[in-house]
Amino acid sequence: MSAQLRSQAVEIYRQGLAAVAPDRLLREALSLEADSLRIAFLERAESVPLVPAGRMVVLAVGKAAAPMARAAAEILGSRVSEGLVVTKRGFSLPDLPFPVREAGHPIPDPSGVEAAIEAEALVGRLSSDDTLLVLVSGGASALLPAPVAGVTLADKQRLAALMLRHELDIHQINRVRKAISRFKGGGLAHLAAPARVVGLYLSDVPGDALSSIGSGPTVPETPDYPGVIALLRERGIWEETPVSVRSYLEGQAGEAQPKSPPAAPVNGLIGANRHLLRAMGAAAEGLGFLTRIEEAPTTGLNPAALELLQRRWKAHCEANPGGNLCLISGGETLVEVTGDGLGGRCQELAALMMPRLEERAVFLAAGSDGNDGPTDAAGGVVDRESFLAMGAARIPYEELLRNNDSYHLLERTGNLIKVPPTRNNLMDVHLFLRE
Repeated sequence: MSAQLRSQAVEIYRQGLAAVAPDRLLREALSLEADSLRIAFLERAESVPLVPAGRMVVLAVGKAAAPMARAAAEILGSRVSEGLVVTKRGFSLPDLPFPVREAGHPIPDPSGVEAAIEAEALVGRLSSDDTLLVLVSGGASALLPAPVAGVTLADKQRLAALMLRHELDIHQINRVRKAISRFKGGGLAHLAAPARVVGLYLSDVPGDALSSIGSGPTVPETPDYPGVIALLRERGIWEETPVSVRSYLEGQAGEAQPKSPPAAPVNGLIGANRHLLRAMGAAAEGLGFLTRIEEAPTTGLNPAALELLQRRWKAHCEANPGGNLCLISGGETLVEVTGDGLGGRCQELAALMMPRLEERAVFLAAGSDGNDGPTDAAGGVVDRESFLAMGAARIPYEELLRNNDSYHLLERTGNLIKVPPTRNNLMDVHLFLRE
C-alpha cells in the first residue's frame, strides 16, 4: 500500500505541473485586441496601446522561455516582427518561431554572454513606435549575463560560486547580481528605450517580488552599492570577491543612479508557486484526500524547514484523526554544504524526513523545473518503509547525509523522482499524504 501512496504523491505532482504549464498561463494572460495588448496580470488587468506601424519584438528568457515564446508567437501572429529565446541547456523545444540560444545555469557561461550581446543588439534597434515584450522566468539571471565594463565572465562565475557556497538566499544573490549587470534591475528596459517595454513574469522566488525574478530586467531599481559591499563583508566573502568587482562596487558606491527608461515599463506577474499548489490540491482532492494548502513559502536551511513542515503536518493530522489526508506547501530551502556529494535541496529534505514519518504516510519534495540541484532528479518521495529498507540493506544513511550525498542515498532506495525537463520554474513543492 505504501508504494501505491508514493505513486499517488508523484501523480499529484505531475498533474499540478500540467495545470500550470507556462504556455497555458501565458494564453490565459495575454491577448491581442485591435491595436492593443490585453494583459490579465494576477493582481490587475492592463491594456497596452500599440502603434499601428510599429514593430513588436519578443525576448523570452529563463527555464520557461521556450513554451512562453511559442505561445506568444501564436497569440500575436503576424504582429510580431522578431524575437529571441534564451533558455537552459536541454530546456528548448523543436520548431520555435524565434532563434534559440541555450546557456549555462546556475553558473553563467560564454554562451550566455553571447546571448546577452545578441539581446542587447536586438533591443538597441527599437524606436519609439516599437514594443518589446519580455517574458521572464526562473533562471534568467544566470542565463543572460551582461557584466558591467571591467568585470569579466570569469569574475561573475567565481562570484556566483562563492555566493552559492556561502548559502546566500535568492534575494541576496540578486542584489549582488543587479549591482554589476547592464541588464538587471531595469537595465534591459533602459537599453530598449525609447520603445515601450512590457514584462510578463513567472515567479520562482519567495514573496514574488518582480525585482527578484530574473533580477528584474524590466523593473527599474537604483543599485544599492554600499549595501552590496556590506552584504559581502557580512557573509565573509568580500576578500574572496574578484578584484574587478570590488573596484567597481567601491567606485560606484557614491554615484548610484536608477536604471530608468523614459517611459515606465508595464510589468506584472502571470504565475506563481501558489497556483501550482492549488492545482496540486485539486488533483489530491480528486483522488479522495482531505487537503490543506499552506501558501506561505517555506524557506531557510533544511533542518529548520523540516521542523516547520513537521509541525504543520502534525497539526493537520491531529485536526483530522481519521481518513485520507494531504498537506501541500512550497518554497525554496537551503542546503548547508559541508561535503562533496551529489544532491539538491529537495532530495536532502526528503532524506531528512524519512526516519520521522509515521506508518501509512508519504512525503514528497520536488522542484517544479524538474531539476533539483546539479542532478537529473526533480526530488524525492519517501516513507518509513524506505528508511527501514535502507537499514536492512546497510546503506550508510548518516554518512551519506554528512557528505551532502542525498542523490545516491535516495537512488539506492529507489526514492528519486525523475521527470523530463518541465520548462517551468515556480519554486519547489512539499507534499504529505496519509491513508
